[in-house]
Amino acid sequence: MPPIFPTPAAISLRPASATEFWAVARLFAALHAFNAGLDPRFRLADSWEPLLRAHFDRTHQAPGALWLLAWCSDPAAGSGQAEPVGLLLVEAHTDSPLFADRRWAELVALYVAPSQRGGDLGRTLVEAGTRWATAHGFDRLQLYLTATNTHAKRFYARCGFAPVQEIWRAELTPAPGATPPPDPSYEADGHAAHQIELGHHHLAMELSACPDEEHTPDDPTNH
Repeated sequence: MPPIFPTPAAISLRPASATEFWAVARLFAALHAFNAGLDPRFRLADSWEPLLRAHFDRTHQAPGALWLLAWCSDPAAGSGQAEPVGLLLVEAHTDSPLFADRRWAELVALYVAPSQRGGDLGRTLVEAGTRWATAHGFDRLQLYLTATNTHAKRFYARCGFAPVQEIWRAELTPAPGATPPPDPSYEADGHAAHQIELGHHHLAMELSACPDEEHTPDDPTNH
């Protein structure tokens, strides 16, 4: 299939097919290994892969989701076969009916492999997500960003994003022997209706050597 978005040389972008979950999982794991390095509380659960697989199977062809993979076909990169080097996940998000403006596009995950950093791939993926969101009628694209990820802050600012809300944390010492009660938003069987979307750190992005950062005076960065 030819690329559906303009991309850097030797890179093609296309929606992930049903048989390409292995590539999604590889890049998703690398993304969250980085996130856990920023904050150990962002580490993935032992059961993350089957949960992600179930979500992928349910949504990868849904109108409200864009699972986009970037593939490198540069023979100089190694095996001669195309390798997955970038991941973008954007999904339609619906907030609580308590709020009037409750629909937006959420940038759930963005990852660029180390071999492709310092170029334009990160910005190309964001632009693809932006085009998808506007074509589907959304008036904004939102994401979560780890406070210590300064590279990502610079990168997203150069892509036109700006902070509108912050998550603050206070470290606590729990009472001895106390077990936190269930989240009242969960269903009676102990499962959330939308498990993937409920984890905000699921969407943190890693572009540590950030696209464009090393090659332009504008110094854009990743997450």
